[in-house]
Amino acid sequence: MQFKELAVDDFFKFEQQHPAGSYMQTPAQHDVLVQRSWQSQYMGVVDDDGKILAVELLNHRPMHVGEIFEVAGGPLIDYTDAALVKFLADETAKYARAHKGLVLRWLPNGHTRAFGDDGQVVKEFDQSFITNLQAAGFKYQASKPVVHGEYSKVSLGYEFMKDLRGLTAETLEKSYTHDAQYGIKKTQQFGVKLRQLDYDELAEFKEYTDATAERRGFSDKTLDYYQKTFRAYGDAVQFIFAELNFSDYINEEQQKHDALNDQIAPLAEKVANSPKNKRAAKQLNELKDQQKQHEKRIADADKQRTKYGESVVLSGGMFFIQPQEIAYMFSFTNEAFKRYYAPYLIQNHMMHLAIEKGIPSYNFYGVTGLFDGTDGVLKFKQSFNGLTYETAGVFTRPVRPMMYKLVQGLKKLTGRD
Repeated sequence: MQFKELAVDDFFKFEQQHPAGSYMQTPAQHDVLVQRSWQSQYMGVVDDDGKILAVELLNHRPMHVGEIFEVAGGPLIDYTDAALVKFLADETAKYARAHKGLVLRWLPNGHTRAFGDDGQVVKEFDQSFITNLQAAGFKYQASKPVVHGEYSKVSLGYEFMKDLRGLTAETLEKSYTHDAQYGIKKTQQFGVKLRQLDYDELAEFKEYTDATAERRGFSDKTLDYYQKTFRAYGDAVQFIFAELNFSDYINEEQQKHDALNDQIAPLAEKVANSPKNKRAAKQLNELKDQQKQHEKRIADADKQRTKYGESVVLSGGMFFIQPQEIAYMFSFTNEAFKRYYAPYLIQNHMMHLAIEKGIPSYNFYGVTGLFDGTDGVLKFKQSFNGLTYETAGVFTRPVRPMMYKLVQGLKKLTGRD
């Protein structure tokens, strides 16, 4: 076997066909990282016949002492092949050491367990990769639930995913829970519309994600990141807005309100002629209550139109599109317009896109890993019927063990993370 730098086309072809391939192991990600002051190489293992056996987008950047070498979402390799894993680990460590590396970190794109809605384990995956990576010199750090809002800066920890295999455009929405089905139905009644953003609208997207990040206590990506990602990924990334035009919405509500008059008039006459007709009286009251609901929506929307303008952005999201999955990344919901259920429409639209493209999995991405009811984001994602997955965790191998031990000791003394 030989460890070598690969041609970008060969690397990309392997990644696109690998079951664990992800947006983090692509030439587009390479371009984004390089533009953001990382160095990045397409590395891999080939056999004597030139067949590629494993690949890794090997990224590195300076620390205070030496450099950290990292493979996010990889390497893409058969982790059950202990000899191949050790060969790639040893050769990568040698490469890192030759380029001022201090530590090597792998974050495989895989899972250890899957959980149902109540936190019960419904599936355990082959975890021989842990043994094989430890045998290759890595220290293992398992995924941990997020407590007190303290999200890991390195590992995702837990993610929520929906298997789309076997579903069609006709059966997809039937696979959701009642809550998601109801939310989608309401967005259609309200006339919520979706729109894909252009590059010059990313600053507006960033304003909304900033507000959400501040509200929920985490750090947002920079505008520079969104812009560079947009350019690098092309059709493999989408930024979506869900919007509402208040005048259209008010007109629609008014039409529904007025249409009820055709049912109210004959019932009112029937009740007037037969005051003891309880069934007719009940139906009349129900229809009048419906009219009052429409009147309330019209009044509320009219106030919002006065305050916010003719059209508003309700919600939005960023999505990576891969042959293996569509990944739902950064998003926001405008708190003032939660009543319009816009996030449900966005998720449904992107899952329909996945089915249209023959993509087998939809990744809602991060959740806390807590099932005690404190994770509202998890509850929303569960309404689409999927599973929570515990990710593979973090594997760290010192490249210069003595220096790494010294640096870690100094960090403990100074109280640095």
